[in-house]
Amino acid sequence: MADSSEMTDFEYISKNFDRLLGKPGVKAILVLDRETGNVLKTGGNTDLFRKESSESSKPSISNDAPSDGAAEPSTADREGVVELATLVWNYVDVTEQFVQDLNKEDTARLQRLRTATQELVIITDPKFILAVAHDKPNSG
Repeated sequence: MADSSEMTDFEYISKNFDRLLGKPGVKAILVLDRETGNVLKTGGNTDLFRKESSESSKPSISNDAPSDGAAEPSTADREGVVELATLVWNYVDVTEQFVQDLNKEDTARLQRLRTATQELVIITDPKFILAVAHDKPNSG
């Protein structure tokens, strides 16, 4: 694994991004900056994230992330992604506070939220938040 140790964190995420997006059932991926909540990278069907946006304080889509040559998202896509980024970032923050209240030395690393139609898996890291939306697994 010498290759990954020589890469920056963002290069490592970018390298594995397309592989993860190609997995069966994966609908969309969102990578956020852990500290600010700014959107660093998105992929997949961002239409899933369209929602009437509110005027509250929200993370933004960052221009600091390296460009991968993809087309710029539409305004509606961008608003939906920023809305989801806000929801994910707030959810992670509240969950982290809950875990800290239980045990000050512990941290939440993976959260799985299943709805009637899909599942959202959120992985936290000191620098990034990775949110993956995918089809709800069949329950037997």
